[in-house]
Amino acid sequence: MSTDSLLQIIGQIAKLTTHQKQKPSSLDVEMSRFVRFITILALVMATIVFLIGAAVSKFQNILHTFINGFLVVIVANVPQGLPATLTSQLTIIARRMAKKNVFLKKLDVIEAFGAATIIASDKTGTLTKNIMTVTDLWYNMQYMSGRPDIKQKTLRAKKESRHILDMYESPLPEILAVMTVCNKAQIEHKTVVQKSVHRAANARRASNVPPSRFRLSSVSEATLDPGLARQVSVSQSKPPPQQTTLTELKHKNISGNPSEVAMLRYAAQMVPADMMRNRYEVVFEIPFNSIRKWHLVVARDTEHYESDGIASYTLMMKGAPEVLIEKCSTLACDTGHKELDEEIKMEFQDAYLHFGNEGRRVIGFAMKQFKAPADTRFTMDEGNYPQTDLTFLGMAAIMDPPRDDTAKAISECKGAGIKVFMVTGDHPTTAAAIARQIGLIGHAETVQRQGRQQISVNVIEDDESEYAVIHGEKLPALTPKDWDELLQKQAVVFARTTPEHKLLIVEECQRRGEIVAVTGDGVNDAPALKRADIGVAMGGVGSDVAKQAADIILMDDNFASIVGGIQEGRLLYDNLKKTIAYTLTHFVPEVVPIILNFALGFPPGFTSLQILSVDLASEIAPAISLAYESSERDIMKKPPRKHNARLVSKSLLAYSYLIIGPVIALGCFFSYLSVYWYYGISIRDLAFSAGDGERWVHGATHNFTSNGITFTPAEQLVIVGQGCAAWHITTVMSQVLHLHMCTTRRISIFRHGITNLVGVFAIIIEVLLINFFVYTPGVQFIMGANTPPGHVWYFCIGVGIFMWVYNEGRKYCIRHSPHSAFVKMIKW
Repeated sequence: MSTDSLLQIIGQIAKLTTHQKQKPSSLDVEMSRFVRFITILALVMATIVFLIGAAVSKFQNILHTFINGFLVVIVANVPQGLPATLTSQLTIIARRMAKKNVFLKKLDVIEAFGAATIIASDKTGTLTKNIMTVTDLWYNMQYMSGRPDIKQKTLRAKKESRHILDMYESPLPEILAVMTVCNKAQIEHKTVVQKSVHRAANARRASNVPPSRFRLSSVSEATLDPGLARQVSVSQSKPPPQQTTLTELKHKNISGNPSEVAMLRYAAQMVPADMMRNRYEVVFEIPFNSIRKWHLVVARDTEHYESDGIASYTLMMKGAPEVLIEKCSTLACDTGHKELDEEIKMEFQDAYLHFGNEGRRVIGFAMKQFKAPADTRFTMDEGNYPQTDLTFLGMAAIMDPPRDDTAKAISECKGAGIKVFMVTGDHPTTAAAIARQIGLIGHAETVQRQGRQQISVNVIEDDESEYAVIHGEKLPALTPKDWDELLQKQAVVFARTTPEHKLLIVEECQRRGEIVAVTGDGVNDAPALKRADIGVAMGGVGSDVAKQAADIILMDDNFASIVGGIQEGRLLYDNLKKTIAYTLTHFVPEVVPIILNFALGFPPGFTSLQILSVDLASEIAPAISLAYESSERDIMKKPPRKHNARLVSKSLLAYSYLIIGPVIALGCFFSYLSVYWYYGISIRDLAFSAGDGERWVHGATHNFTSNGITFTPAEQLVIVGQGCAAWHITTVMSQVLHLHMCTTRRISIFRHGITNLVGVFAIIIEVLLINFFVYTPGVQFIMGANTPPGHVWYFCIGVGIFMWVYNEGRKYCIRHSPHSAFVKMIKW
């Protein structure tokens, strides 16, 4: 490939990648919306309370009213502990994900992961093990395989021949040569300084004389007939130094592309790889890519010496069989070359489909020998090498078995309402066969065509609209209506796709409101990874460019880890909702005593320091503990949330601000009143008794009388402190009970049970803190509290009973009537 062509390709990839705008995560959007709401609410509420307080006090003590009426209301409205809680939850989830081999480049992306509606996954290495083995060959229009029900072509060993390749019938030697030479895999030798067998193209020269005899003791039974193994003589001759023998191959590590590793390992069991590569000196190479779908080398045959400046060259190609055969005019056979007529092409097609239907990746081989001046510089731009009239040699079938846990993960996705699309460069028959093996599509034998673009639909129980298999070449020609029809299917297999096709698939899905997670490992995958809502790069085989473009890196390249990540994302979303519902609830009981004090003249019920102690101390541990809450049993049995679903929804705000919050505030109010009733003070006498600033505050100068009982300023401060303590205790203890109600959104707490030990410790901490703030001498004075009567601890029980009845009833309705209008109002 020329430098200009390479730079052009790199430029195209860079353009596609850089033109993808970096969108804010859905969590960023939701939190920004929530912050705006809280800001507006706090300012409006504080302004109203301040104006009412100023009017009631006849605009006296404006500074006092501003501090305690305006600023304190803003403090009460803002959930100060929520940012720390959110950060803690994201960090906890990230650590948990790391244990599942999922590395998050951005913490907030996991929330979007949980909302994924489509997973567009590569096949090789993600759905399969990426452990490839050559299992079958097709040449001479016959199969060479271990299948007993298929006619086998026996390999013949010619003992009298001195040349290794002469032991096999044509065109097997040529196939083995292409497997070995047109191959970038490397054998790593066990020497002090490792020497690569696969040298650079301009350094492949013969340095050792090929051995006349070799050992076949390492040939596996899966490769050769048992009868052949008995026929081949075994020589004890030692090969030259640094020459890879067949027996030694077992102890060598072969690195490279898995398909090429499989072919090199297969070929090297029959011929020494070093000998073959030393014989053919590669002088020109065009590597494989997903657009061309072939790999080409031009090699000088060092066994045929130059004559009059003319050298013998061999062009070798491997790649997609349907692409290679179009470049060929003849088929190699043991009796010579045959013209490629329709009958031969039909047999080729049958063999191709046979391997594909077994889920095998099929690689074709082609070759052409030609002569050219020894100093010829072959270039892609000039095209001064044979490009047509090649000879088709045959095909190899490569098995890449599905991962053991892929089928289960696919089943979980279906149960969770997540569509799985397979995006692969393999032939449609191979891709469909693997898709059937992993349960992605059904097991129907017939594949029908429908639609103007000939979309292949797999028929499942007479339902022709559930699954589809489509060739990548057809994608650019699809109309919006065709895309609508295609993407409505439960599963789609996109075969023979290119990175451009993958980007197109992502864009079409997103146009229809889907949240797309895409896997990729190559440089060409970077645009699709960047464009997707969640880009998932492979950590094992992925390129640095793909990892840079992705949001998540999958360290084990396993599809099941993606499903585990989605479950964690859903759990994070659930737990964030629980945390917000729990945290916002104490807003009402914190604001109500301020309103009572400024608007109705009641003695203070909750001081500003008590409010801060709740927001920044008591509530932090319980809120963070919800991040450790285990998932509900149905978390992967319900469809993904809608793309327009809100983290802080209207129903959640109504739950916290209009239902549970007011109930807790009512319990606090009665607890507060019980202290005054304890001293014989009626509620009628309390109203408007503190508006003038002459009673119930420090520096008060007037006694207070109720029901004939007079209280001095000092006694008033004691009672006020006890009332504040009562309000404080009821608020915190009600939230302790509320925390247990918030551990589930749909499942009964009796079925869910107590599974979160961190939550138990958080409750213990919260109870200890409330006792510390209320009963510790010195701290009492700072907080403005005093030791209250013991009966104030009972009011939270009544609040807890109401919360339990309401929440259990709400969750029952959600489980049994999920689509009713009433449930939509109460479900958050």
